[in-house]
Amino acid sequence: MRRIKNILFTIVMMAIVLLVYTNAEEISSVVKKYLVNGNQPILKENNEYKRNFQYVAFSYDEDYVPINKDDIINIYFNILNNGWDSFTFYCPYEYKTCLHDVETVAFDNELLSKINNYVHPYNSFFNMNTKVSSSGEVNVEVVHKYKDDKINEINSKVESILDTLDLKDKDNRKKIELVHDYIIKNSKYDTSATNGETIFDSNSAYGNLIEGYGVCSGYSDSMSIFLDILDIPNLKVSSENHIWNLVLVDDEWLHLDLTWDDTDNEKYSNNYFLITKEKLFKLDSKEHNFDEEFFLEAI
Repeated sequence: MRRIKNILFTIVMMAIVLLVYTNAEEISSVVKKYLVNGNQPILKENNEYKRNFQYVAFSYDEDYVPINKDDIINIYFNILNNGWDSFTFYCPYEYKTCLHDVETVAFDNELLSKINNYVHPYNSFFNMNTKVSSSGEVNVEVVHKYKDDKINEINSKVESILDTLDLKDKDNRKKIELVHDYIIKNSKYDTSATNGETIFDSNSAYGNLIEGYGVCSGYSDSMSIFLDILDIPNLKVSSENHIWNLVLVDDEWLHLDLTWDDTDNEKYSNNYFLITKEKLFKLDSKEHNFDEEFFLEAI
């Protein structure tokens, strides 16, 4: 009887070894995913401003275990998109250059600013700080651009504006037009901001909608907040010195630049309402010269 048991045990062990051998890659992937340095990221609830794009350049990395630089970029995007103030993730042993790649992403201000354009304005950052340890732990702290008191005030204003615009039974293009016209007519371009002398919060929607003064980041944030409430997919596109909106209308991504549509300033004209990239570049190819390899929806 004992001999039979030993034979059965040997057969079972050989079967297990064969199973592991033939599925080594898959098993390794599972181990890498769930046993990262003995730690797993602790996920938090996202806030109400998280976006769920149908078409977006960034795919969601739900396990938050990076295996390459693109995964790290996705993690930073999701930290912002979820509205988290802080988050900790871990580099796996197998990813030898992980900490170096984290630092490359974390200190690339241009890249982080571009990523910032994909999230709701209320989840965008004013500052991001990253700390890494030799053990592979990465701590990210986010200082958000908008504080709760200003968010509440802006939301109240937006609700009031929407009530006056009467958008019921309007198609999306008309809704966008009415909001576009309201923002332009009820705010002015803050020329003093270019000299650093402004007394207004013109870089944000608060400046545009509450104080009545804004610059391009304020105009684009304001429009983006309305678009999200109206369930119209949108993001922002930025060049070196300018930022504007990109909106999905009738299955086509179109450019929308309220700043350059503000006819109160002699520089601008009413030509930048829901236009293609080709028309945008015909009108201006200098200040609207965005990174086409990054903003894939905009091309």
